[in-house]
Amino acid sequence: MLRLEGLYAISPTKRMTLFADPIRPLSGVLASDLQAVQDACAANAGQCAVQVNTAFGWMQGTLSEKTPARLRLRSFEGHLSFLPRS
Repeated sequence: MLRLEGLYAISPTKRMTLFADPIRPLSGVLASDLQAVQDACAANAGQCAVQVNTAFGWMQGTLSEKTPARLRLRSFEGHLSFLPRS
């Protein structure tokens, strides 16, 4: 399981999308998170399990690599859920 370091805003549908080729260059934590996701997905047939920190707590799920279609950028998409409370 890959644990991302950034603080992410997840949509109400609990869907997360990371664009592999952003329009503006990323820096810092987001750039290292994106590189880690790219490496993990490349090693696992286009999928990787992740944990991300949000304003409401930690969430986990699986991101899948989406290949670019017409006028779209390569991305990693998946649905997340909150970790069970202990």
